[in-house]
Amino acid sequence: MAYLAAIVREHGYEPRILDLNVEHYSDKELGDYIKDFKPACIGISFMTNQHGEAVRLASLMKSCDHNVPVIVGGPHVSAIPEEVLSECADVDFAVIGEGEETFSALLDAILSGCTRFDAIDGLCYRDSGRIVCTQQRRLIEQIDALPFPAYDLLKLDRYSVHSITEGKAFAILSSRGCPNQCIFCDSHTIFGRTFRGRSAANIFSELEYLHRTYGMTSFDFVDDMITLKRDRVVELCRLIGESGIAFTWMANARVNTLDREMLAAMKKSGCVRIDVGVESGDPRVRARAKKGITDQQIINAHQMAREAGIQVGTFAMVGNLGESMDSVRMTADLLKDISDDVMVSIACPFPGTELYRIARDQGYLRVTDWSRYVTSPTYLDGYEPVMVTDEMNQHQIVDAYYYLHARFAKQKFRARYGKRFFLNPTFLKQVVSGGGMRGFTRRGAMLFRLVKSRMVV
Repeated sequence: MAYLAAIVREHGYEPRILDLNVEHYSDKELGDYIKDFKPACIGISFMTNQHGEAVRLASLMKSCDHNVPVIVGGPHVSAIPEEVLSECADVDFAVIGEGEETFSALLDAILSGCTRFDAIDGLCYRDSGRIVCTQQRRLIEQIDALPFPAYDLLKLDRYSVHSITEGKAFAILSSRGCPNQCIFCDSHTIFGRTFRGRSAANIFSELEYLHRTYGMTSFDFVDDMITLKRDRVVELCRLIGESGIAFTWMANARVNTLDREMLAAMKKSGCVRIDVGVESGDPRVRARAKKGITDQQIINAHQMAREAGIQVGTFAMVGNLGESMDSVRMTADLLKDISDDVMVSIACPFPGTELYRIARDQGYLRVTDWSRYVTSPTYLDGYEPVMVTDEMNQHQIVDAYYYLHARFAKQKFRARYGKRFFLNPTFLKQVVSGGGMRGFTRRGAMLFRLVKSRMVV
């Protein structure tokens, strides 16, 4: 949203951002805000599980001003734009893929009074009752040319990824696109499969700007993987080191892109953690998921990072195609001595992924409500896995989740909050008391399942 706002501002418009994840408005307050601001158009960006709320918001916006164009975007929209338009009569336009060029071209057309939009690539809209999609827009090649996100339009004090230092850590994006073919990932619906990395100098300029303007020193690079282009990472580390600023940072990486020299440079420049995707300890399951990594690469990457003094977080997933309970035990055995922080999720077939196509075609889908497309039982009351497989039903998948979670819960808390995590105020605030009574009840139920799973083990 902040990237889009920055582009809009370059076109001479006055954008505003309301992030309803961190700003809490009643429907009346939101309606009054819209009536007071009188926007020329309204954009809504949402993920799959936010679909229902996005539809409701679009209806609310139209009730405030029937003539205001409502534009939607995001990974869910980019995956199935025609379906989104057919499901919601209050949505006028869907922006497909990267939004900067498409969104700004659409605004120019709307505000100039244009009534034809077929020349704008990357767009889906209604025309005389028909849903029309234009041709796919080419990916932005020179992403260094994009302005920095419009950070001044966000309430930055309300944002932080999970703590890697005593202070807050802010998310930053250094590249777009991932060339890998993992069947569960929907990143390509927005950014494609071509890796486009910002230059080290451009990335460092943003770090320096955020430090100078907002005093930020801790960052989480939220790219699919920052380490694909080795020289770029090493150059960024050099620039950080020469700056004399005590930055700390973390990033996502892929196990077959790491080496000792790069990890040493990362550590020296302030990298305190990397997160890597393993998903399963069973090579056959990883092959079905098209991960393209071996057990030895997984082991080597973890060992090299830990030897460099960098904490390692490991993404593991249950409920993938071809996985059995024996496969889940293989995951536990592979990771038990090499990972600092194992993060467990349940495979979810998001629209636009190969996993969704397979699950739909093979009759594996058990949940059709988009708002329930989440990857953990902790997110929803009455959670059910979205899909089953030939090997595991919904109950078995949930049992596998708690089994794996129980195996690594203690070391996860130690990695994030220290050896005596149960006395850490941040742990007590985030894990024990956060989220009000409903959150407390849900965590209590999870604790019971974890204890039960551990006893079974």
